[in-house]
Amino acid sequence: MARRRALFISGVIVLATIAGFIWERMAAKRDREDHPAPGRSFDVDGIAMHIDCRGTGEPAVLLEAGLMSGSASWLRVHEAIAAQTRTCAYDRAGMDWSAFGDYDASAGAVVSRLSALLELAAEPGPWVMVGMSAGGVYVREFRERYPENVVGMVLVDSSHEGQSYRLPTSGGLDRLDQMLRLCQILQPVGLVRLTASLDDLMSWYQLPAAQQALFNANYYQTHSCRAIARESTAFTADLARNITPRTLRDLPLIVLSQGKEPKGDPQTGQTDDQARSQRDVWDELQLELAALSSQGERRIATRSGHIIQFEQPELVIQAIDDMIGGIRKQTVTSGSSAEVVGTTGFEPVTSTMSR
Repeated sequence: MARRRALFISGVIVLATIAGFIWERMAAKRDREDHPAPGRSFDVDGIAMHIDCRGTGEPAVLLEAGLMSGSASWLRVHEAIAAQTRTCAYDRAGMDWSAFGDYDASAGAVVSRLSALLELAAEPGPWVMVGMSAGGVYVREFRERYPENVVGMVLVDSSHEGQSYRLPTSGGLDRLDQMLRLCQILQPVGLVRLTASLDDLMSWYQLPAAQQALFNANYYQTHSCRAIARESTAFTADLARNITPRTLRDLPLIVLSQGKEPKGDPQTGQTDDQARSQRDVWDELQLELAALSSQGERRIATRSGHIIQFEQPELVIQAIDDMIGGIRKQTVTSGSSAEVVGTTGFEPVTSTMSR
């Protein structure tokens, strides 16, 4: 009797798993049909990678998202910048509309794939690179490899290569790792979608319903937790090298940093005092990033936390517009052609600007 009951329960579990597996893939396919890619996809090392370029003009702008996100994270700023110049947002492997597969997610590999993608898409630049959070590390790596094709940089609350060894420890990363491990197991059989476990990732920004539905469609793709975990692990390994950020020399640079009063997180046990201590170190790191260039300027988004492009998108737009305008003032015109040169005439700014 006990053996028959065990076999019955095992059979139910197997059937439920198969049903969940099929339902998950049908739902993911429906999400893609409801929210198709806005740009084009190209094969880069066997990975179908998505890039969304809009507008015309030079210098062109490349939007590099933070961890756990892709081109959709720029939806509040992309069109406004594209009204001024050619503007491209893209998805790293596994993010948003780019495919998941067997790939290296280190910063070096990210930059190599980006370079190949831009070549395939016939998007030559020259570029103002905009990097948010971890994207700031990626765009600095891009500039290190292709300095001749980067004419300006905007860092949006960017990560710092030495932050792992300098920021006070927090339980938030441990909690994220645990969540991702569980999510990787449950997502392929539909349980993450069924329980709406990822809804909280964007709900605190109170996005309009259509934008929230788009983010949900991306986060609930069957591979998303595996892609996020792979990228997070690779970025942690990059930071473990604890290198000093490399100089940007006289590259025009704007560093836009969060400025909202920091508060603790009851879910991780972080107190308000610990949050303020972490912010103090983060501010030091932001000042160091601004000092990487002799033309570095720091601005503070006083009503924003980390995701400034959602909380105060107008400041991100303004910073990029200011960068484009400064570079265009140094455009040298010869006949009917125009060449963007590498210096912009920005005055070095070392003081903090509040907006």
